[in-house]
Amino acid sequence: MKKIKYSLLVAAFGIAILSFSFKEDLFLVSKNLDIFASLYKEININYVDETNAPQLMKTGIDAMLDSLDPYTEYVPESEIEDYRLKYVSINMAE
Repeated sequence: MKKIKYSLLVAAFGIAILSFSFKEDLFLVSKNLDIFASLYKEININYVDETNAPQLMKTGIDAMLDSLDPYTEYVPESEIEDYRLKYVSINMAE
């Protein structure tokens, strides 16, 4: 009986630690997204030259994904059907 109580206590403690670190990660993600959104807004409003907002966002996304690996890519919703057709035709050719 004591082993079961001890196991449950250890499990509860482990879950508490994991949930705390998960909340900390969510806080950091949220904070960084707020910074990114503020910077994006300020550039669009105050930059000396005219900016192309969609291209600026795409460049930011591409730079973020380039830091990961050469295989991760972002496909905008407007291009998803073409991407699916291309992917299916490549797989069928193999």
